[in-house]
Amino acid sequence: MSSQGNDPPALDVAASELVESLNALTNQIYETSKDYKDPSGQQGLLLRQRMTNAARQIINVVREPGETPYEFSTHMAEMGAIRMFMKMKAFDKIPLEGSISYEDLAASLGAEVPLVTRMAWMMVATGFLHQIGEDRVAHSRLSKLYVSGNAQGVFFQIMFDEAMVPWVQWPQFFTKYGLKEPKLGNHNPHSFAWGDPEKNFWEVISKDSKRLVDFNQSMNTLDEVLPVTGMYDFSWIAKNTEGPEDRPLIVDVGGGKGQALKRIMAAFPEIPAKRLVLQDRAPVIEEVIQANEPGFEEVKKIPHDFFQPNPVKGALVYYIRRCMHDWSDENDRIILSHLADAMAPDSRVLITEQVMPNPPTALNAWTDLCMMNLGGKERTEKMFDDLTASAGLKMVGVHKSLATDVAVIECVKV
Repeated sequence: MSSQGNDPPALDVAASELVESLNALTNQIYETSKDYKDPSGQQGLLLRQRMTNAARQIINVVREPGETPYEFSTHMAEMGAIRMFMKMKAFDKIPLEGSISYEDLAASLGAEVPLVTRMAWMMVATGFLHQIGEDRVAHSRLSKLYVSGNAQGVFFQIMFDEAMVPWVQWPQFFTKYGLKEPKLGNHNPHSFAWGDPEKNFWEVISKDSKRLVDFNQSMNTLDEVLPVTGMYDFSWIAKNTEGPEDRPLIVDVGGGKGQALKRIMAAFPEIPAKRLVLQDRAPVIEEVIQANEPGFEEVKKIPHDFFQPNPVKGALVYYIRRCMHDWSDENDRIILSHLADAMAPDSRVLITEQVMPNPPTALNAWTDLCMMNLGGKERTEKMFDDLTASAGLKMVGVHKSLATDVAVIECVKV
């Protein structure tokens, strides 16, 4: 007779632990859902993240490790089918309400019926599309996002082309360049994967004007997860206007077309526009000048390469958002050193970026690996502390977002 006596069998213990974990996770989702009143804004995003994270944990608890390769393979095939449907504009041909036969869909695309059907079946199998009967297909709640012109759908396209394509080439890239962080604007995984290793990211995508337009459109979707305001109180800047009238209050370094500056102006209208400065590459600044957008006319627009000394000296605040993660530590040290050189004793540098926890969230890790493709990186608070110190700055505050890992890092000159 077995000596195990009354000890519960191992399978019973495992089943009991599974039930306990599932009860805890489902209860977590249920309790969070009680507070989910408004899907918009940072609070809605935070609650959705909590619920989806718990749902992922349920899958990880239930799924056997040996099943994960098949799950990953399914995701890869589904993403390939979605990208090809976008390329063919097949989602555009499916009625937003109702359905279309596979035969009619294929005819509208100039494609073979079996090709279209097989790709659609992958998405039907995952619930991304719905099949009606045996020969018709319809949109789901999710797939409508991928009709042409939707910025969030375009974001998926950009991630597939500009991130997934380089990721697939990682084995070849690191075999050639060695097992070390990519640190250059060129000779990085992105330029390598697209066959232009001597060029940087912008040079690669600018070869196709539609690709560049799509990229810029997709970046506009990031405001919800990468906010400008809500972390830092800019109102103190308006209270420091008693100095010389020609002293700039905010210099937005590498500020693009002024997207962030406009949000700051809207949230803090007491900051006078005539004492704000927008800096970026000459072609970008020229576009802003030509647009002559109402409410933005008084903002000074100055062409500037932030790898060169900053021509605006002694501003109250030098603000730089979503630029640091584009570059390696070596390059960012150059950028920040130029800002330190331009600062007055009472100046501040405000850096808005994701600040990763350790370990990072999935969103942090994903964006970090995207930036690795370009020779850039996301950073933890300690990494920012080390970086700023190496450029002659001292971190005096990290002002964090409620619902995201975005923060405003406040620095003074050493």
